[in-house]
Parts: sequence; structure tokens; C-alpha cells
Amino acid sequence: MVLYDWLSFTVKWEDPYQVAELLGLGSLPWQQTKGARGYQDRLYFNAISIHHHGRPDMGVWCEMSGQGCRAFETLSTLPGDKWQSLLSAILAQGMHLTRLDVAYDDHTGTLDIDRIIQDTRRKEYVSRSDYWEIVESSKGQTVQFGSPKSDVLIRIYDKARERNCPEGEHWIRCELQLRRERAAAFVRLPQAIGEAYCGVVMNYLRFVEPVEGDINRWRWPIKGYWADFLCNANAIRIYQAPGMEYNLDRCRRYVMHQAGNAIDAYIQIVGVGYFLEELHKRPVMRNPKYDRLVTEYQALANS
Repeated sequence: MVLYDWLSFTVKWEDPYQVAELLGLGSLPWQQTKGARGYQDRLYFNAISIHHHGRPDMGVWCEMSGQGCRAFETLSTLPGDKWQSLLSAILAQGMHLTRLDVAYDDHTGTLDIDRIIQDTRRKEYVSRSDYWEIVESSKGQTVQFGSPKSDVLIRIYDKARERNCPEGEHWIRCELQLRRERAAAFVRLPQAIGEAYCGVVMNYLRFVEPVEGDINRWRWPIKGYWADFLCNANAIRIYQAPGMEYNLDRCRRYVMHQAGNAIDAYIQIVGVGYFLEELHKRPVMRNPKYDRLVTEYQALANS
């Protein structure tokens, strides 16, 4: 099962209870406690933290750990698909998505942490990142691809050992950790969460079978266990061209915040159909800046 296992975002609001309402958790008995990372205070409930009272430009920071994500799924009063409602609102209202973790828990034995470590050490994999590490501790073994500061990180570890599960229980977790624009790009994907997860992981990491005489590992065939784990998914890119997302966001903010009220009033008066007709016939020279933005966005969508 693929699930969201961490969420962090900021919003330029002052009232933390607005964020609680956004989550559909306004009626919970929030506890007031000390904030972190420059915030003086926070509301806390069941691993969900809403930090507030920072500098005037900091707004509010909301963070949900894995436990908090499960609490949100259980207690939120948002309609329909709660995650879709929340994540869509975060992007639509111009909030800043800072981190999103998507995880898959293998209980069937498809993933073997010892074999993954062995294949990593033998360099029988291809990855978009040059950084990798293997960590062994009393809590088990972890393999990580991508540096802690990177926008995309894949972490595979023995969850059963971490949780001190009974001997013989198989529980290997593969986490996809996304930050900033990569997190927003994942949310915008049209695929369901499971298909999107498999496609993005396939794009960033593949364990492959060596081919004698071929030094290009990207041409090597995928290992059977990795293909089974990701259901032979097609790779999905979430890379955004530099500056692209910023320009698109500026366009959206102008339309929604500066011209939004005028557009809404005009549509209520003349109707959507007439508005679109007039829009296409408008006697105003086209702005190359917007034409370029449309061209770049269409090219990115078709890549």
C-alpha cells in the first residue's frame, strides 16, 4: 500500500487556527506549546504541529509526521478524498509545499534489504543522484539514494527491525522524500498516488542486471525484484525547467489576486461563454512573455 507519510507546508497567514480549519481539524483539542525554527508557539495534536508567531514574514508552518498523517486521515472532516482536497487547496491558494514523503510498505518479501545492500555495493543500480549511503545500527539497515539536502531522496530500510517487531515479520519500507518544487510537481501528477509513486521511483532509481561487455549501466535490464516491486511502471519525470514554476505561479497570482475580483464580477454579469469569446477577440497586442510561458509549459507537459 502506498501512502503519504510526511507533509510540511507554510502559508502567509497569521492565525494558526485557519490552518487547523484547512486541515478539517478545527474542532480538535489543540495543545498550545513551544514552537521551533524561529516560531515562538505552536498548536499540537497527535504528531501534527502548526507553528506560529515567528517573524512577520514567516506566516504559519504546518508539519505532520507519519503518525500525524494517519491522524489526519482518521479525524479530518474534509469531504471526499481528504488528501486530494488538502493538497489541491495548498497549491491553489499559493501555499509553499516544503516536504512530502510518499511510502510503500512491503510485507510480502518482494524487497530484501540484504540483497538491496549487496546490489548497491556492487553498483548494480542506476540513479539520478550520485550520492548514496548505507547505514547499519541497532535499529536495522538503511540504504539511501540522494543527499539529505536534495529535493528527491529515496530511502529503503527495515521497518520491522526499527519497530522491534516479532522475529520473522517482514516489513521493508521504501520512502520517496520530495522537497519544494518536486513535491508540488508530484501533487500535480494526474495519476493516482500508487501509479505516480511507482513511476517517479522508477525514474530516479533502478536496480539492474549486469551485461557482460556493456559498461553503460543505464542500458542494463532491470532486476526482477525491482520490476515486480514497481509493477513494471513507466518512468515519470517530475523535473521542472529552472524558473518555470516561478513564472507560472506569478501568472496565477496575478490572475487570482489582482484581477480575480474583476474577472469574477464580469463573468457573473455576462456569463462564461461571452467572457471567453471576448477574451479571444480582445483588441490588445499579445504579450510575448505570456506566449513564451504557454509554449514552455506545453513543451514540459509533453516531455
